[in-house]
Amino acid sequence: MHLNPALELLISICLMSVTILVGWRVVLGTKPLPVVQSLIIAAVANLLGKLFVSVWHLPPALGYSLPTLSFFILSYLFFKPTFPKLIAYWLVGFATYLITHVLIYSAFGWTFMFPFWKAKLF
Repeated sequence: MHLNPALELLISICLMSVTILVGWRVVLGTKPLPVVQSLIIAAVANLLGKLFVSVWHLPPALGYSLPTLSFFILSYLFFKPTFPKLIAYWLVGFATYLITHVLIYSAFGWTFMFPFWKAKLF
């Protein structure tokens, strides 16, 4: 199913925000859920990814690492975790991100979370 690129970006931001909340809940677990912060982190990372990869066509190593760096910086600024907790939070969130990608690709054929990886369950 093909979607408008703007809608893909919005869905990607929302899904990434959910993965951030999962990582935050599992590792950091304080209340309340940081919904606004997770949306800001996801929006910045996704918009930078779109700019660096789709608009400026930077090499993938750079185009994907800079949004990830922004994710780490904003996560640290918003949540103030220790370094080990920051890494654990990222790993849980990233695992959730991978699972989400596999599910949306399998169900809808959407690759906008990981355009270079087509992993189908069924």
